[in-house]
Amino acid sequence: MEAEEGESHFLIQVDGETIGIVQSYEESDPMYHHAGIDIAIRSPWQRKGLGPDAIRTLARHLIDERGHHRLTIDPAAHNTGAIKAYERVGFRPVGRLRQYERGPDGTWHDGLLMDMLADELRD
Repeated sequence: MEAEEGESHFLIQVDGETIGIVQSYEESDPMYHHAGIDIAIRSPWQRKGLGPDAIRTLARHLIDERGHHRLTIDPAAHNTGAIKAYERVGFRPVGRLRQYERGPDGTWHDGLLMDMLADELRD
């Protein structure tokens, strides 16, 4: 996977096995400076605390090393497990994105926009 300008991709590994990816997109316009995070973890590895750990690690990098004051993430609105995981890191729901994502069956699904300010990051 080749990263576009402003994107960074990182593998999530456990004992040398790649179990997922976490990525970020950085908005460079100084008026809107922030970063967005996305994550995908293979099903057998979900609900083991690895997602929040990967997100927290990337968030800390984006805040401390890249100077971002606000981060966003946008899970599917029906993905309660992901939403709870993101809330554990410090993200808060800020709005529903209607018909945001097309599912494999071709129907549109809502997304949930969540954000977190730098001082809200939880360890």
